[in-house]
Amino acid sequence: MSDIEATKVFLPKSLIFPITIIKIHVKEDQKIRKYDPILTYKYYDYEPIPISEQDEDQTDEAERPLKQVENVGTYESNVDGSISKILVKVGDIIKDNSQCVIEVLEPCAHPIQYGGLCAVCGKSLEDEDDEKRTPISMTHGSTNLKVSSKEAIDIEKSSTDRLLKTKKLSLVVDLDQTVIHVTVDPTVAEWMSDPTNPNYDAVKDVKSFILEEPPYVPPGYNGPKLPHTKRWYYVKLRPGLHEFLEKMNERYEMHIYTMATRAYAENIAKIIDPDGIYFGDRILSRDESGSLTQKSLKRLFPVDTSMVVIIDDRGDVWNWSPHLIKVVPYDFFLGIGDINSSFLPRQQAMLGPSKRRKSVSILEETVLNEEANNIGDKENENAIESDSEDNMVTSNDSDLPELPDTGSDSTSPVDRLVELNEADDGGLFAVQEIERSTTLEHQAHDRPLAKLQENLDKIIEKETEVASSDSESTKSSTRESDGPAEVKETHNLLYDDDKELTYLGQALVRIHNEYYFEIENLKDKNTIIDVKDIMNEMKSIVFKGCVILLSGILPLGTKLQFADIVIWARYFGATFVENYNTKVTHVICKNAGTFKVRLAKSVDPNVKVVNPDWLFACMSLWDRVSEEEYEVKVDHLLSKSQVDDFLEFHGQNNAESLDWSEIDDEIKEFMGSDYEDGDEEDEEEGDDDDEEDEDDNEEEQGYEEKEEEEQDDLKRIKGIEDTKKVGSTDVSDYREKVDDDDDHHHHQFEKRSLSDEVASPKLKKQKIDDQESDSDDEFEKDLLEHLADLE
Repeated sequence: MSDIEATKVFLPKSLIFPITIIKIHVKEDQKIRKYDPILTYKYYDYEPIPISEQDEDQTDEAERPLKQVENVGTYESNVDGSISKILVKVGDIIKDNSQCVIEVLEPCAHPIQYGGLCAVCGKSLEDEDDEKRTPISMTHGSTNLKVSSKEAIDIEKSSTDRLLKTKKLSLVVDLDQTVIHVTVDPTVAEWMSDPTNPNYDAVKDVKSFILEEPPYVPPGYNGPKLPHTKRWYYVKLRPGLHEFLEKMNERYEMHIYTMATRAYAENIAKIIDPDGIYFGDRILSRDESGSLTQKSLKRLFPVDTSMVVIIDDRGDVWNWSPHLIKVVPYDFFLGIGDINSSFLPRQQAMLGPSKRRKSVSILEETVLNEEANNIGDKENENAIESDSEDNMVTSNDSDLPELPDTGSDSTSPVDRLVELNEADDGGLFAVQEIERSTTLEHQAHDRPLAKLQENLDKIIEKETEVASSDSESTKSSTRESDGPAEVKETHNLLYDDDKELTYLGQALVRIHNEYYFEIENLKDKNTIIDVKDIMNEMKSIVFKGCVILLSGILPLGTKLQFADIVIWARYFGATFVENYNTKVTHVICKNAGTFKVRLAKSVDPNVKVVNPDWLFACMSLWDRVSEEEYEVKVDHLLSKSQVDDFLEFHGQNNAESLDWSEIDDEIKEFMGSDYEDGDEEDEEEGDDDDEEDEDDNEEEQGYEEKEEEEQDDLKRIKGIEDTKKVGSTDVSDYREKVDDDDDHHHHQFEKRSLSDEVASPKLKKQKIDDQESDSDDEFEKDLLEHLADLE
């Protein structure tokens, strides 16, 4: 009996916790049967106060006052066997069901279960709660097979030994926009059958399959049986996929992990691995994953993930796991995106590599703008529809839960269910299935690719007309020969120049080689090498020492620390700042005319101003590539006086040595009680902002903290200098200076030069006193508001 694994027995979740044990009915080594009483406990609940029968008929129970009532209950055994340990005693208070109460030696612990039967003894376990007994489902194609933690450890140890023997690692591969791109637009089939179509060369190798999908049946539906939906899918393989899989098969055991349906995943597997030599039956879909919105390595590797690498185009669904290699999304069918993304949280607009053709870039930008406008229109419609309902409801808005701000421009029904966490899997699945089916039906009906091709033709024709008119108006032979060459583009919407898998394969080979190099050179054979440590070490050196400033890259309102491109690049060792300081080494921009770009290049000519493609090139190659190919030319630099003014207030003067407490005292003396009142109001209004700034500083790893201190110094100096200058100026002109955009303090360098040296405190006080006599109440009020803004 001692060799049998003891079964831990837990109290059910349905009990009203906390409970107090008042009696234990069993002893150690006592044999028990199922439903034998184990312990008696007491707990407290609330019940309506009893009232007369007449009042009971007339009074709503919800309106009656409650009183605390003591109840007693008994917990009965759910297993057969002999008690080996009793882990509680009389008087113990148990707060939840996480505490084990007894351990029982069973004749069979049912460590492996399949479909409600024990795979060891054959006993039916359908009526038993096996959540604690066999909590792990680790097979790809089914959730029916579950094992205990001990069995999972044994299975993974065997798998690890097999991988080490063959010198392989495990590679988890996502499908959509990682190794393939799929659409249901029938326009693709027409282009595939027409060799004269400009897109024929790009789509001639597109694969297709038809999928018969069961209809979604709403709960409570009693009508006639709904027919299955037949839908054609068109699959474009990412360039170099077959070579990539062949190369990886020598070094990795590969698993498919997708949020698409099982039937979809199996059809894709037949296309990319028709003989089953790369993936076999190692396919995990959303039907078996256990989550409709997140992916987790624990589903496939519940015990040991030290030999696992992930490749996926999305980092958010993995919670940016250190095992993840995020790839640039494969976007072959322009404007289509991920057709299975309705089963995932809505993804923020992701910065991607720029298109090589100007006309396609213009078209893509138009598509994104239209999508944003459509989202805004839907939000306005929802607001209008709900307005009348809101007027009829008299609930207290302050009692409603406040949803977190995700930084997204819109919220889908799926997102709302996930955020509220109030829907079970069935309800969430229903909403997602409706959204997915609707999206695919619209795509098949609207034919977005055909419309984009038509728009592209118009763009190119317009550019050709402009170029022709320019050539005619210019008599220079050089212009006549160069003009047409700039706009001579083929009219194909789709083109295939993606090289991501080539670079990804190189990175995976390096990871594999480094892992087994360390394994072979281990002195202590019991040491565990974790592949994520190797990956982190390799990635962290790519942007080591780079302090990056983004200008005109992120959508308006996006917080820096939550942007995907920022999270992604930080894993490669980059540091990001929101505003320019002298530590900045790189400025990433698309437009060199922004003030941040001009300021950075004016202050430090050695700053590298590059377009976003440099970031993607480095992260794809896992190496810092030369900036020369990606540099953006910066014209219209700031004047020397403007640069000197900036440097004066950013560390290259005596600003740090100023006695700010003395300067504050002088301003307080000048403003009197109005200053103190305004300061108190600012502190109250700024509490939340201070907390947010505190979080941002931690994210910026110290660089932002340094910069904010310098900005505060600048604001204080400018506040004092403005006090000296504004006496005779018109109040409206003064407000115009301070009511500017986020970079108003930078633009003021261009509008006016700053004072030479900060005057001594005594001189300043004298000037302030001279001006005080000329200041009226309106000016003091405006100045107070300005100082409050600066603080």
